[in-house]
Amino acid sequence: MHINQINAWADFWRNKIGVNVIPANGIKKMTWINWTKDPNVNMQTQPIPQSMHDEWKRNESFKNGMAIICGKVLHIPEKSHLWFCAVDCDNKIAIEEMTKDIQKMAQHTMVEQHLDNPNKAHFYFYTTKPMPKKSSDSTNSTLKTKMDAGLIPAIEMKGEGQHGIMYCTPSPHAGGSNYEILGIREPAVMDAVGEVVMNICKKYNLGVGDSGKIPMKLLMDSDTKIIAGHNRHEAIMRYAESILRRFPKMTNDEFEDMVMLKNNRMCDPPLNGAELEKQINCAIGFIQEQIAHEEEIKKIESTKFGTLPFWSKVDEFVKVFRPTGFFIKCLDCKGILIDADPMEQKHYGHKVVLV
Repeated sequence: MHINQINAWADFWRNKIGVNVIPANGIKKMTWINWTKDPNVNMQTQPIPQSMHDEWKRNESFKNGMAIICGKVLHIPEKSHLWFCAVDCDNKIAIEEMTKDIQKMAQHTMVEQHLDNPNKAHFYFYTTKPMPKKSSDSTNSTLKTKMDAGLIPAIEMKGEGQHGIMYCTPSPHAGGSNYEILGIREPAVMDAVGEVVMNICKKYNLGVGDSGKIPMKLLMDSDTKIIAGHNRHEAIMRYAESILRRFPKMTNDEFEDMVMLKNNRMCDPPLNGAELEKQINCAIGFIQEQIAHEEEIKKIESTKFGTLPFWSKVDEFVKVFRPTGFFIKCLDCKGILIDADPMEQKHYGHKVVLV
C-alpha cells in the first residue's frame, strides 16, 4: 500500500472517527510512541496536536501500521459528547455471541477483521457514556484452555483512553493479511453494547470489569488452576475473604487450613509460607474493617421516614447489605415492615429503623 493511502487511513481515524491514532508495528503488535506518559499531551484523554499528527505522516511513521486509542471523541466537535468503544472478539464463539451474522452486523456498525482469520473481529461503537473495561481472560489458565478450544468466548472491551489501544486498518497482521473494514465506516451509537458484553460474561462466568478478575464462582471451583505470573496472590486473598464471610464462626486454625489447602490445589506453584501468611493477614484485616463498618451502620438509631437523613442512611445501608426484600421497621406501627418507597405516605414522619 502506498504511503499516501496509509496516511489517508491515519486521517480517517482522526478526522472521520474522531479518535487519537498513533504509529505502531502491526505485525509485532508494539508501538514506540509513549502514548501513556507523553510529557506534552495526555494521549489517553487529550487530542494529539495536528502538528504532531502531520509530522508522523511526513516521516512515514504509519508505514508499518497504526493503533487507535478508545475513549472520548476528541477531533469531531459535533460528536464531542460521544465515546468510542471497541469490542475485540478473538474466537468464533465470541463473534457468534456478539452477532450470528457478521456481514449483517457490518451493515449497521463498523466491523474490522484481518482476513487470514475470520474467527477474529473488532466491533466498533459510539456510546453516550464511557463503557467499562472488559479485560482478557487469558491470564486464567482454566479459562484460556477453554477459550483456545472454542468452548467459551475470548472477548475484550475498551471504552476509555486508559483501557489500551487497538491495532487497526490498514495495519499488517502477523498472519499475513491486513486489517480491513468489512462494511460501513460509521460506528453505530449503541450504549447497550456494555450490557451485551457483560451478559456474555455472566453466561460463561468470565471475568468482568477493569480488573478482569476471576469470577468468585470459578475461584471457588476445586478444579480451577492459576499459574505463576497470573496473580495467584490476589486469587488466594479473595478466596480467604470469601471464606471469612461465609463461615464467621470457624476457628483460626480451621480458616488457615482451608486457605492452605486451596493454595496447594489452585496455585501452580503454591505460594510459599511467607507469601501465604501475608495474603491471609491482608484478608483478615480487610474483612475486620468491613465488618466494623457494617456494625456502625447497624447501630443506626431510629430516624423519621421520608427525611433527607433517612434517605442518606438508606443509601448507605443498601450499598453495604444489598437487601432484596423489606428492610425498614416502623417503630410507630408496632413492628410493621415496609419497603423504601419514596412515594410512601402512610409512614411519613414515623420513627423507623433499618434492620
